[in-house]
Amino acid sequence: MAIWEDIVVSLEKGARKLAVTAATFAERVKAEITVVRLRLRRDEVQSRIDELHRTIGRKVADLSSKAAIPKAGEQLLRDEDIAAALAELEARKKDIEDLNAEIKNAFSEFEPEPAQKEETIV
Repeated sequence: MAIWEDIVVSLEKGARKLAVTAATFAERVKAEITVVRLRLRRDEVQSRIDELHRTIGRKVADLSSKAAIPKAGEQLLRDEDIAAALAELEARKKDIEDLNAEIKNAFSEFEPEPAQKEETIV
């Protein structure tokens, strides 16, 4: 019966190793999916920032073509479209910083555990 007991013990150890590997793989997949989602959100925020830059540039170009550009820069910033775009631009930049921090945290949360030495049956 000693051989059968050794086989059962070896099978149990193999099953435990397989379970640990599967759990590690599942955690890694979850972390990767989280990072992909955060990167997609960051790209959406960046596209909104680009759109705001275009809005500001378009408004300045419109004012320039109408010869309505104010002599002082403060008057230019008082234009309601430009002021709203600049305010939202600051908020979007903060969003990108937050998303980058979340991405960094998602990678730092997943640290593979050191491999444990298993006893081998001789």
